[in-house]
Amino acid sequence: MLKKSFVIIVSLTLFSLFSLAALAQETADDSSAAETIKVAAEDLGVKESGLFSWLTDAIRDVQIFFTFDPIKKSELQLEKASRQVIKAGEAVEENINEPALQEKLAETDEKYQKTIEKINTRLEEFKEENQEAPELKDFLDKYTDQQLLHQQILKKLEEQVPEQVTETIRENREEYLKNFEQVMSRLQTKEELKERLKAGLEDNQKRIEQRVRQMEILDELEQVAPAVKEMIGELKEEGKELFQELEIKSQQIKQKIQEARPAGSASQEEAEPTAQGQKQESQPLILKVKENAVEVFDTLKNGFRVFTSKLEKDGTEPSGAKKK
Repeated sequence: MLKKSFVIIVSLTLFSLFSLAALAQETADDSSAAETIKVAAEDLGVKESGLFSWLTDAIRDVQIFFTFDPIKKSELQLEKASRQVIKAGEAVEENINEPALQEKLAETDEKYQKTIEKINTRLEEFKEENQEAPELKDFLDKYTDQQLLHQQILKKLEEQVPEQVTETIRENREEYLKNFEQVMSRLQTKEELKERLKAGLEDNQKRIEQRVRQMEILDELEQVAPAVKEMIGELKEEGKELFQELEIKSQQIKQKIQEARPAGSASQEEAEPTAQGQKQESQPLILKVKENAVEVFDTLKNGFRVFTSKLEKDGTEPSGAKKK
C-alpha cells in the first residue's frame, strides 16, 4: 500500500513537471535564480534555485525522511542548509530595495537554523556511541568547512543589503558563530578543530578569495567565542607565514577592486547585479527548464531507489519512519 502511494505521488509529480515545462515554453518570465550567487553555489556544491526548486525541495525532504543512516541523513540536511543559504542570497538580489526583504531573510534564517539544529543534535547522539567512527570524522571535515563557507556568503550579503538589514544579518551571524564554537567543541577536541581550520586555510584548491574570507571569519570567531580564542591564537602563531600571505592577498584584492572601479561609478556589489542580470536575460528560458527538469528527475530517481530498497529489505513499512 505504501509503495503504491509513493508511485502515485511520483506520477502526479511528473505530470506537474511536464505541465510546467510546457507552460514555460510559452512565457518569457525570467524566474531563475540570481546570477550573482553562482560562485557561492559552486563553492557549496549545490545548484541555484530554479523553476522547480519548490518541487526538488519537497522530493529531497522525502529522501531525507526515508534515510535512516545518521551520517547520510546529516549529509543530506547539510546540503539542504547550503541551499537555504543560497536562497538567502537570491532573496537579497531579487528584493534588494523592497520593504519585504527583512521578512524574507528572517523566514530563510529560521529554516536554516532548524536544519543546522537537527544536524547538530543527530551528530551529538551518534558521537556518544561512535566516537572513533571514521565516517563521523570525515563528515566533520566537511561540516566544519561548509559552516565557515556559509558564514563567508552571509558576510558578503551583509555588505550588499540596506543598512537596516545589515544589522540583522550581522547579529544572526554572530549567533551562528557562537553556536558553531559550542557544537564543534562538543563534537571534537580543540586540537582537532584547529587542524580542520588550518586545513581549510591551506587548501590550494579553493579560490584565494575564499581562503581570505575564511581568515576574516576566524577573526570574528576569535572575538565572539572566548572558549576558542586561545586556540585560534595558537593557529595564527603556528601559521604566521600563511596568515601574512593571506593578509597580503586580502589587500591586493581590495586594491584591484578599487582600481577597476571608475570614478563616480557604482561599487562592485552594486554593479554586479546589473551586468549579471543582463547575462541572465540572454539565457533562453527553455534551457533553464531543461536543466531543472534533469535535476528533478535525478532527485526522483534517487529518492525512489532509497524508498524501494528499504521496502525490499524490511518487507514492510520502515519501523523508523516516524522518527524524522
